[in-house]
Amino acid sequence: MSEHETPNPLAGPILDALQRYPLGVSEYQLLQEIAEALPPLAEDPTLALFQKHFLVMNALYRLQLSLWEEGFHLTITPLLIRLEPASEATGGTSSPAIAADQALRDYYLDWNQFRHADRQTVDALLASFWHRFHATDAVAAALQTLALDAAADWQSVQQRYRQLAGASHPDRGGDPARFLEVRAAYEQLRAHFAR
Repeated sequence: MSEHETPNPLAGPILDALQRYPLGVSEYQLLQEIAEALPPLAEDPTLALFQKHFLVMNALYRLQLSLWEEGFHLTITPLLIRLEPASEATGGTSSPAIAADQALRDYYLDWNQFRHADRQTVDALLASFWHRFHATDAVAAALQTLALDAAADWQSVQQRYRQLAGASHPDRGGDPARFLEVRAAYEQLRAHFAR
């Protein structure tokens, strides 16, 4: 049996739970529903939480692929996991709308990620998540400071910065605090777009 054929003991309980919740459930609710089906996990609470999450996501991504072949679409997000006929979910398109999260799927379908996870690995994953989370918040705040929406490109940032910096520059009678706020937002976005 190949690695991708290794069965996940949560697939059946997850399908049962999804049938009970046709409007969908969050990952947290799903974990509550299938708690009794979970196999023994690590004693360390942080590592055990990672293992629960990994097992659920592994089962969900396996189900997503196999259920598509049977005419169903499985939406997988932390706040909404929902099973519905593919024609309703995708508007009748002939391919699953699941390509966007291919990297996540690949990660969760790789049993080595589960087998080799230890407390240090999980701590590093959490630190990386929080770093990206705070970076996303900082970019959103910078865009808001410059009165731009999330779809703004670098050229729009530059144009808006020039307008606001000119209006708030102390040499032109502007507010120094506002100028520094605009400049800080510009620097945050410059770093973001340089990636």
